[in-house]
Amino acid sequence: MYRMLIVDDEKLLLDGLYELFLESEGHQLELYKASSAIEALAVMSQNRIDILMSDIKMPKMTGLELGDRVKQSWPECKLIFLTGFDEFDYVHHAINNGAQNYILKSEGDEAIVQAVRLAVAELDKHMAVETLLKQARETQRQQAVHHRSLMLSDVLNGLQPFEKLSQATKDMFGIRLIANRPLTMVAARLDLASSALRFSEKELMLTALHSVCVRYLSGYVNMMDVVYNREYYVLFLQVQDHTIPHPEGIRTFLQGSLETIQQTVEKSTGRTVSFAYTASPVEFDEVPRQFTTLKALLSQYYAEKQIIVTDKNLSFNAQSNDEEVRGFIEVFHKKANALDLYLETGKREEVQAIVKELGSYSGWPAIDDIRYIEMYYAVALRFLTAANKYGMDRDSLVGPHIAKLLHPAAFLERREGIVLLEHMINVFESYHDAQSSRLRGDVLGTVLKHIEMHLDGDLSMTHLAELVYLNPDYLSRLFKQAKGITISEYIAVLKVQRAKELLSEPQLRIQDIAKSLGFTSAGYFSRFFKKETGQTPQEFRTKG
Repeated sequence: MYRMLIVDDEKLLLDGLYELFLESEGHQLELYKASSAIEALAVMSQNRIDILMSDIKMPKMTGLELGDRVKQSWPECKLIFLTGFDEFDYVHHAINNGAQNYILKSEGDEAIVQAVRLAVAELDKHMAVETLLKQARETQRQQAVHHRSLMLSDVLNGLQPFEKLSQATKDMFGIRLIANRPLTMVAARLDLASSALRFSEKELMLTALHSVCVRYLSGYVNMMDVVYNREYYVLFLQVQDHTIPHPEGIRTFLQGSLETIQQTVEKSTGRTVSFAYTASPVEFDEVPRQFTTLKALLSQYYAEKQIIVTDKNLSFNAQSNDEEVRGFIEVFHKKANALDLYLETGKREEVQAIVKELGSYSGWPAIDDIRYIEMYYAVALRFLTAANKYGMDRDSLVGPHIAKLLHPAAFLERREGIVLLEHMINVFESYHDAQSSRLRGDVLGTVLKHIEMHLDGDLSMTHLAELVYLNPDYLSRLFKQAKGITISEYIAVLKVQRAKELLSEPQLRIQDIAKSLGFTSAGYFSRFFKKETGQTPQEFRTKG
């Protein structure tokens, strides 16, 4: 619903225009009125205004000056000027300052209403879905580097399978990697002396590292990079279509290039970096585990400077099945870290996916009981934290299930713990639904009671929304979903019912009834009543 402010220093004209639009456009306009430009500015300091209809010739500040001020605060506001003076200077200034229309008061109500409808049409066009999507795409392009970094970080964490990214998404964020082609991974870390840098210096250092890598690598391989947690700089490298050298040739090229990059970075920044990379190309589903391996390598040589190592440098034990299991567990922990957000925001499918993955490990012989309990607790503790946050532990039906969460030893088999977690997912969903339902009930109850008690007062959408601390558009949608009609339609029904009750009292004057129902004049009340019932108040009273 759009907001329109009518400004005129002549009270009769102001009230007439206000009633005209209440009657003809009240279903899609929330109306405000002001008797001076100063009063209008006060209204606009509290409310967004979409359409300003103003007289031009007013004391202290003209309508044109008011329009200039409006555009400073609400650039998208549509301006409509009314005047009795058909002078070119007024027209020229109004049009140059974005006026939607310029109307002589003598043109009549129809021309004025039509001007407002044209303004509404322009606002609708501006708000159209295609326009918003176009703007959103433009914003996404401007932030492509940021989004690409988040996406590739999720790939490293195992939260986003690369092969599930659509081509449209990869194109939008400039991700040039090919899903079905193996890649070489490189992880870089700032050496100890460099890692102690201040935040801004570290950012500059990582930017310099990116520039040097682009210079020495991008001409020969398809390269994408990401700064991970502001600590690791990770490269994804794929051979280009026209260069498919022998694997040994790739390693030789990469080893030599990384040495050159280290030397260049040190000369240009005075700082040193170390690299770890995969000796053989890996598939995308191996990326999270390989990233864990590369970090472990760099950690193993944490005190060294300017080293270049590969996963072949792992000790024999580290290359065993035990290390592979540890990699799976570390990746799972990263996924479990997201549970806090998923449970809080009610993302059932994401929570189910993590519980399902835990269930798949429950039958894996390579994961012994101690390690499985570690993984189970990574999930169960987050369920417990969320349940305590919402006070669900005090619910007599839910409490016993929560108590079982941290006692996996009591389960006869691992599967029982998975069943309990799946049940808790349903409990959380029921909680969110109940909270949402209660909120709607409380909001609607407050609004309905206020309307019934204040039919003669301010029943604008803005005022009603302020009562329940919501924005007007959301309250409007919520009311329509619950009652099947709009708030303005509901108010009209109540006013007609109340009017009929009062009209049955012959001692009450029609103008007093109009005032008690919030109408600015008996004439406006009569037009409203006839529109809703087909009779004037007097005809209803006579026939009654």
